[in-house]
Amino acid sequence: MERHEEMLSPEEQYAQLAPTLDADGFSLYAAAEEVTGLKVYEEFPYEDNRGMFELADGHTLLRYLEAAYFGTVTWEIVPGTPYERAIHRSIARFIKRSARVRQRTSKNVLGRR
Repeated sequence: MERHEEMLSPEEQYAQLAPTLDADGFSLYAAAEEVTGLKVYEEFPYEDNRGMFELADGHTLLRYLEAAYFGTVTWEIVPGTPYERAIHRSIARFIKRSARVRQRTSKNVLGRR
């Protein structure tokens, strides 16, 4: 068993364990916060004030965190308010960088188990 785990990347190991140990994705999100140093609630104040994160699972929060980290967000003025809302763009051009961050994040999650 140990030998097989050595051959798997941290992402692959996490993918195997996630359905039972992190189904809601909050461990992965917490690890991503550590790796990036960002907090979704601080990066997206308008969405946070509207309560968009209240019932969000870790996978949803991770998508927002990655968008903030990779700079794939543009901002649009919300008419009649002093707020700007996030418009998400594709992170396709950041695939290599994203893969490195996801690998570090997966390692962090696995290290907690």
